[in-house]
Amino acid sequence: MGHFGEYVIDADGHGGEPLEWRRRVPDRFRSRMEEYTAEMKAVYRDLPGGGVRADPAGGEGARDAVLEGSVPMRPGMYEPAARLDDMDLEGIDVAVLYPPGSGEEWALGDPDFSEALCRTLNDARAEYASYAPDRLKLVAKLPMIDPQRAARELERCVSEHDFVGMVTATHIRDRNLDDPGFDVVWETAERLGVAVCTHGGGQAPGQTPVAIDRFHTRLGVHAITHPLGGMQAVYHFTVGGILARFPKLRVGFMEAALGWLPFWLERLDEHWELMPEQAPEIDRKPSEYFLGRCFLTAEPEDRMLPYVAEALDAGIVCYASDYCHWDCAFPDSVKILVERDDLSGPVRRQLFCENAARLYALEVPAVA
Repeated sequence: MGHFGEYVIDADGHGGEPLEWRRRVPDRFRSRMEEYTAEMKAVYRDLPGGGVRADPAGGEGARDAVLEGSVPMRPGMYEPAARLDDMDLEGIDVAVLYPPGSGEEWALGDPDFSEALCRTLNDARAEYASYAPDRLKLVAKLPMIDPQRAARELERCVSEHDFVGMVTATHIRDRNLDDPGFDVVWETAERLGVAVCTHGGGQAPGQTPVAIDRFHTRLGVHAITHPLGGMQAVYHFTVGGILARFPKLRVGFMEAALGWLPFWLERLDEHWELMPEQAPEIDRKPSEYFLGRCFLTAEPEDRMLPYVAEALDAGIVCYASDYCHWDCAFPDSVKILVERDDLSGPVRRQLFCENAARLYALEVPAVA
């Protein structure tokens, strides 16, 4: 238990991959890797304020760091011993780590290469987490461009490395997540008992609605991408029938903010009541599919957290450190939430521990 008197599960942290992980791809993909690197550099340009955006016309001067990785602000991003020190400093007992979002490994038009990239990344991260498997948990990045391959890779990650979930973009190129072709992935996750999660912020082509091709600063891309992607994904899992088809599936919508959720579920319910024939796979309100099986994350600055907990259910919000991205509150994220006067003790316990444990099927010590 952390030094703030709370058992804390970080539902959305980052890191765990070596900076040079792409150099580990099998030799037969070496030339394709070089082509891919050149292609990615050619379609990215720097954003004012940091980060990159897709530029179909070709981006001059795109950062090499898009592919090679830049040095993170904390060694814990790539050194597990340092990560545990940082978790202790912040007051985190268990961290669930998400893979990097730059690049379009899961949406490449070449399924063989996409699978090789995802497999290489997942194995590199498993090596990192093996240092402390009781405290470092992983979600898998999958070659979603080919759902059959994605399902096989998820099965491998769970059986060989004990991954606790998978992450996907909020759509894959021109296919929405409620496309029946993806059902093999959801069926596999349900059968294995692992979480299916989306994550805001992908900036590669085919990952993010609206923002990357309409906004030209990081402020715009970052502000718009995360909540709109989350809203889109919630629609597909509820109205689109995924949760109806897979009644035991657990879903997380990570780093999407959360103040929009009560409004969005209310609006989806209203539209379903007016036009139920246009959502033939569901037989109840979208919100009824969501509540009890779906989760969002909150960060320390989320002032809407008490509102969402009261308007919907405190049992749907998980704490996220977002370690160690440029906008995270390290090392104070747990401290800030503990010291807030608008969160009751029971709400804090759900936020820090119980909800993430349900999402990822994690065991919590009896003393917690």
